[in-house]
Amino acid sequence: MPLMAKAGVKIDVDVRLDLKLGPDIIEHELNEAASRGLYLAAEHVLTEAGPRTPWREGHLEKSGDPRERPGAVAVDNGRLEAALGYDIAYAARQHEEMDWQHLIKGEPKWLERTLRAEASTVHKIIGTQLERALRG
Repeated sequence: MPLMAKAGVKIDVDVRLDLKLGPDIIEHELNEAASRGLYLAAEHVLTEAGPRTPWREGHLEKSGDPRERPGAVAVDNGRLEAALGYDIAYAARQHEEMDWQHLIKGEPKWLERTLRAEASTVHKIIGTQLERALRG
């Protein structure tokens, strides 16, 4: 495909793409991207949940901080499901008890509320990873 440069010089460009994109490769790349997006989104939710997490001495909040505890987020790549949580025995009860008072900071259902509040961002994070995979 000849192109003309500004100075009138003819440039001949021949581009050939030998793409080997079978359905298995595409599925694998999209699965990897979705898994990465789920992981990043779950990390985001835990980070954003920090200010809502009940706090007395900081143990609960640290146990759900992905920077403090790398195991706070796990992704099942086959099922494309993310799990996120806190590594303190009382975390589930603290999350569910609607009548408990949180004098310093925090609220019940902090993780659930954060996930709802951040749903749009979660979708964007996952979508961005999928778009990158599709662009190659």
